[in-house]
Amino acid sequence: MTNKKRHISFIINPVSGTTKKKNIPKLIEEFSAHSAIEIAIRFTEYAGHAKEIAAELSLNGNTEIIAVGGDGTINEVVNGIGDSGAIMGIIPSGSGNGLARHIGIPMRAKKALELIKVGYTKSIDLMNINGELSANVSGIGFDAIVAHKFQDSKNRGLLSYAQISMQEFFKYEPQTYDITVDGKKYQYEAFLVSIANSSQFGNNAFIAPKASLTDGLIDVCILKPFPIVATAIVFERVMAKTINNSKFMDTIQGKKISLKNKTKKYHLDGDPRESDGTIDIEIMPSILKLIVPEGKNI
Repeated sequence: MTNKKRHISFIINPVSGTTKKKNIPKLIEEFSAHSAIEIAIRFTEYAGHAKEIAAELSLNGNTEIIAVGGDGTINEVVNGIGDSGAIMGIIPSGSGNGLARHIGIPMRAKKALELIKVGYTKSIDLMNINGELSANVSGIGFDAIVAHKFQDSKNRGLLSYAQISMQEFFKYEPQTYDITVDGKKYQYEAFLVSIANSSQFGNNAFIAPKASLTDGLIDVCILKPFPIVATAIVFERVMAKTINNSKFMDTIQGKKISLKNKTKKYHLDGDPRESDGTIDIEIMPSILKLIVPEGKNI
């Protein structure tokens, strides 16, 4: 970055995840002290507010917008920025922090701020899913059901998510999906179908170990039904970044995807959504400038 004055706006979601954020404004002020950085801090007040703030800041010519929250907050900020050209950064403070972990952004706010101060940027791909942008991992099936249940839960954090996942696992029935990838048609019975721009859901649970934010491709990850006795093995492979080598996983890469299923529930970077039974996805190459660690292959 040059030495010209930088204008950086921080959008803080005070209720994302379980991380305490009361010290983050102070850290931000310390980060900008005695530097050519002008800061503004905005707090979200309701669902969708981060998107509204980011859109407003982008229109007003603010060139750097930092999302302080989890993947849901990041998704809102991404959708607010769109193709405006604004630079985005991340201070991870959600339940899973999937995108930040994929990129290699430090989980500690102070360290993440140091990365922002350096200000090295890279243009990354986004996915357009039924008219909304997705930066990380979206999908349909078991994880979408869990996302909807998690939204309605009074408790946040990994423990609550794990409890809901366990409750739903034993009663969930795999579904049949009609999948079209770049014009080629497939039909699968699947436990879930993930649409991955990056490698993981969050908490280092890797559904698409080979996914890249800069390859211009979407990884369609189809986890086929597996017996109860194989559950531990499947889970172990997800955590070990080897699920792509499992006989229960098929991965198809493409630029334009359509999913059709009677189930209307899906999730957008972990946030619940509903469709009319069809989900249309298209890659948008190199559309977002993101602050990342220099030299990191993302």
